[in-house]
Amino acid sequence: MIDVLNTVIVSFEGLLRYAMREVKRCTVGGYPIEHSLSPYLFALVHEHLDLQYFSLGKIASEYIDEVINCNEVSKPSEKFKETVREITQSIKGEFFGCREIPEIKVITKDFDFNGIIKWGSITSPLKHQFGENTLNCYTIDERGLRYSMTDGYAVILVAEHFGLNFNSKPVLCLKGGGSTAIATAEAWLSKGGKIKAVNGRRSLPEYLLTRCNSELEPNLFLDFDSSSDSDYLTLTPKYNSKVNAFKNNIDGRWMLIAQHLLAWAILFSPENAEKLPSIDLLFKRLISLESSGISMF
Repeated sequence: MIDVLNTVIVSFEGLLRYAMREVKRCTVGGYPIEHSLSPYLFALVHEHLDLQYFSLGKIASEYIDEVINCNEVSKPSEKFKETVREITQSIKGEFFGCREIPEIKVITKDFDFNGIIKWGSITSPLKHQFGENTLNCYTIDERGLRYSMTDGYAVILVAEHFGLNFNSKPVLCLKGGGSTAIATAEAWLSKGGKIKAVNGRRSLPEYLLTRCNSELEPNLFLDFDSSSDSDYLTLTPKYNSKVNAFKNNIDGRWMLIAQHLLAWAILFSPENAEKLPSIDLLFKRLISLESSGISMF
């Protein structure tokens, strides 16, 4: 009788885990948000790892509470899911292969979990709405609300991908002073790099400005004000419908992909960190999915 009861309990727990997996919702929130490619990345990485995803969506809001508490369901079409499958099977490449996952802080808060797992990406103007902490990704599950900020170390990954070696203390010319610029400055300095700060619409806080005074020629120019006229290797964080293929100009999709992969590695699914696709592989698949013209819904 006990063996039968144990079997029933194990079966019930398996069904519960399956059910919870089926109602997992993956969204990106912010305003404006129509342009975001984050739902595509959620679909592509889930498919790469052979994991289920139930709902993909964009939540247009200027308030973080509205995004986190949103229960709207947007199920992707079977045609979209089939296209994601075909692209994943046809475009092969390397695994993530990050030599060392950065020690990015993950913060946990109590949250009334209702059985619906939520994974989310966050963009402007919501990143500042958790007090002293900024965020660009979060999860809600039985452990509560957890969130983190991967913007800064995403720039590091992109810089390394395009040939910069932090053993040589590369110089970053940084323009801007918002949350992503701050996270970038902190990550770059922590890796031993040097920074030359350039005045933009906003300035970095004083505790960083005093350390961002390099006079050396930059190895990378990063402009968060979208007004760059630099001749140096330049990362433009924003992206549009066409891939930026100009010489010495790195399209913003690279940064988005690096942010997303780090979120998977430290927050969404750390147990699958070594199985994640490489930055290059995910970039190729994202471009293919975009060019397919298939709608998510």
